[in-house]
Amino acid sequence: MIYRWKNIVKNSVPLLTICIVIEIMAGQILQGNQKQLLILPILLVSIPVINGVGGNIGSILGARLASGLHVGYIEYSIRDKNMHKNLAVILLIGTVAYAILAVLIYYISYLRDIEMDINILNFISIVLGSGVLLIITTSIVSVITAFLSFKKGLDPDDMVAPVVTTIGDTMGIIFLFLLIEVVGI
Repeated sequence: MIYRWKNIVKNSVPLLTICIVIEIMAGQILQGNQKQLLILPILLVSIPVINGVGGNIGSILGARLASGLHVGYIEYSIRDKNMHKNLAVILLIGTVAYAILAVLIYYISYLRDIEMDINILNFISIVLGSGVLLIITTSIVSVITAFLSFKKGLDPDDMVAPVVTTIGDTMGIIFLFLLIEVVGI
């Protein structure tokens, strides 16, 4: 595949435009629920962490898939064992990362006197639950985006990161509010 900036721009601008619209909608979801977040500022602190880790992990998987597809390490098949190994490692790393981050956020917030009218188990449940759901979602999106773009002759490296980070930001917010309701906060 030959990289030409005109092709990259031609293929990326429509996708990035769609991603911008979706990000604006995610911001509206966040704005519509701001009262709920202001009651528990620790949850507000958690949003960038949840979204950042989810997007990063999904992008890592996407990059690994794109590289694997380019060099033939990963076959264009949902049954590919190397893809399954990458998925398993990503899920494990993400779950461990979210568990550690939940504990760190809780204790750093406590030390900084951030109002936290929530016990540590409920907080860990919210962050870890949101994170695991987000990892699963971004992993599925990474696989689908990498495979579809590769099949269509587009460079997965140009397609996966914007799609995964956009879906990650949007779904991270939705999953956070879902888990807040499930935990009963």
